[in-house]
Amino acid sequence: NAKGRLIKRKMYIQPQTCDLDMVGVVFNVHYFKWFDEARFRIMLEIITLDEIVNTGMTFMIAENHCEYKNYITYGEPLVLYTTHRVCPAYQGRFNFTHCIMHEKKKIEIAIGSSSVLVVNYKTKQLVKDLPEFIWNRYINLK
Repeated sequence: NAKGRLIKRKMYIQPQTCDLDMVGVVFNVHYFKWFDEARFRIMLEIITLDEIVNTGMTFMIAENHCEYKNYITYGEPLVLYTTHRVCPAYQGRFNFTHCIMHEKKKIEIAIGSSSVLVVNYKTKQLVKDLPEFIWNRYINLK
């Protein structure tokens, strides 16, 4: 498929008291923390932390977006679905979409998107070509 194929990952979340604001609902910054964790889990399927250090590459946020649909409170069971289109050619960034659902009520809590750039953290330059071993893992994501 010239446009790439979709992969989807699921992450379970249960908000804790430290995630709440002063009126008892989850504070907005935590949605981005959850998006980041889900996105990073996918990236770790492509490159390990040791390989990140050894290659000098890191992933920098280029864009983050979140639309809040419903509020949530302490302990509510949530599922975060993160989707990525595996592209047939490296495009300089990786794009993700996110959807947080209430596990029991089956309602959308928030939707979002994010993009990361691959950067050499020593030179601060964009990585224009991924090493072959990383690219091979990427195109073989299931």
